[in-house]
Amino acid sequence: MRILGLKSGSLIVGKHTEYGQAALFTTVLIPIVLLTALFVFNTGQLAATKLKTQNAADAAAFSAMKMEARELNFISYTNRAMIANQVAIGQTISLVSWSHYVKTFGLNIQRLGALVSWIPVVGQATVTITNAIAQTTNALDQGIDAASKVILPALDIADAALSGAQEIYHMTNGIFDPGSGNTNPGGAITAVAEQMVKLNDPDARINGMVLTTNLSQYFIHRGDLIKRWGGNKENAQARMAYMINASRDGFTRERNDLPSVLRPLGSLTIFPFKVGITKSGGGQIAMDKSGTYAWSGMDTLSLRVWAWSCRWSGCGWRGGLEAPLGWGAAQSGGGNEYDYFRSSYHYQEINSPPQSHFPPPVITQDIPPYGHSWDRNPQTSRLASYSHPEEQDTYGNSASSEALGDSHRRSAGGITRYQDFNRSSTALDSSEGDPADAMPSYIVVVEHARQIVRDASTALGISHTTGQGKMNMILPQSAQGGQVRALAKAQTYFRRPASLWQRGDKYHERGNLFSPFWEARLVDTNMADRTQYAALLGLH
Repeated sequence: MRILGLKSGSLIVGKHTEYGQAALFTTVLIPIVLLTALFVFNTGQLAATKLKTQNAADAAAFSAMKMEARELNFISYTNRAMIANQVAIGQTISLVSWSHYVKTFGLNIQRLGALVSWIPVVGQATVTITNAIAQTTNALDQGIDAASKVILPALDIADAALSGAQEIYHMTNGIFDPGSGNTNPGGAITAVAEQMVKLNDPDARINGMVLTTNLSQYFIHRGDLIKRWGGNKENAQARMAYMINASRDGFTRERNDLPSVLRPLGSLTIFPFKVGITKSGGGQIAMDKSGTYAWSGMDTLSLRVWAWSCRWSGCGWRGGLEAPLGWGAAQSGGGNEYDYFRSSYHYQEINSPPQSHFPPPVITQDIPPYGHSWDRNPQTSRLASYSHPEEQDTYGNSASSEALGDSHRRSAGGITRYQDFNRSSTALDSSEGDPADAMPSYIVVVEHARQIVRDASTALGISHTTGQGKMNMILPQSAQGGQVRALAKAQTYFRRPASLWQRGDKYHERGNLFSPFWEARLVDTNMADRTQYAALLGLH
């Protein structure tokens, strides 16, 4: 109690005159606090749902493009495997050619032994040795020849399987659903996208209308960029032939070294004459006169004699005397009248060097065949080509090869069908020839129904609607079309890490379908993407 003042001689006393004011403020504040808490709760739940839906969309788009990257890497691996198969065919043909040469060399040694058989003791010993050499070389040739008849058809089957696998993988990825539960078109790409949505947000789904529209645009763009034969069979086979020849091993490419036992006799000069033994050989795949790509190999060994002479053009070693010692040849196709490449008919290679600009320059090269055999041993080369005009392999059964079409070496013209980038694509042209910059984007819209979002209504049992005369304690959180939506965009790209896989020529490698360095990445959506799909969904 306190004294407030005096008036007219009386004492006025005030006691707790402020009671009731706090209750008034509390009455006003409690609904605001509750509404704010409910708003924060609802907004948080909606944001969490939005984040979950966005994660599901990102995972779906990324996983879909991961499937695409796997297909591109599969194409790269199988293209390289087809090159390896062709190199194995070349090795087999070269080995057959070399065994034919060894056989004729052994027979010629046997003939030389027969010439000295009249010499007592030494003659008989020589005949015994040369006969053994001839028998051994003949058995070697027969064994290699028989093995080639098994190896070459097996490599044909492998090549056809690889070519067919590319087609099946492409169809599985974009057309057929290999599993179950896929409710939209798009094959494995869509199946994986839907699966990732279910794993990240079981209550969400991919918008089918957006997916169908995007798939149509995606596969049209992709179909223009990646084609069988790269859109042009003739150019594709020429490029593949160049890569095959560039991948040859040393034995297939050139066999010009003399056998060890003959190296001391390689060259002997007794002026004005020079005597030497020259060995030439090699193999390559090239287009023959009929337009078919065929492997052919040749090996020759000759005794050459040169004489020193002077002419108006100058002095030098000249001579035309050549004694054939050994010869052999083999070819993978072209019929029974195969015309081996000659010095005057060099085989051609079309070389596309590392791309500094697009389209890349194309260089056609005329290359002497068989390690310059026709230039170094012309007479022996002629014997080799006449002695072995037969086809070493038959490319398999003719009927089955026709049924397999371009996936079989016979019906495809010597090089089986493969997938490659279309060099005439406008998208590739606009990206200056780098497919990594031209690959189409994959876009998904994932939806989560607003009515199943956990908010105050479902968690606390507070109704969104109230009876007449009652206060509504919920601030509704609206979503256009009744859906919480998320948009995601992904793309495949090519990246060869220089720190791990550096090229020997130091060039930066552009995207291609012979190196398996394709990956997937998320990319930002732009205003055009958002506007297009908002219009498609009828959103404002």
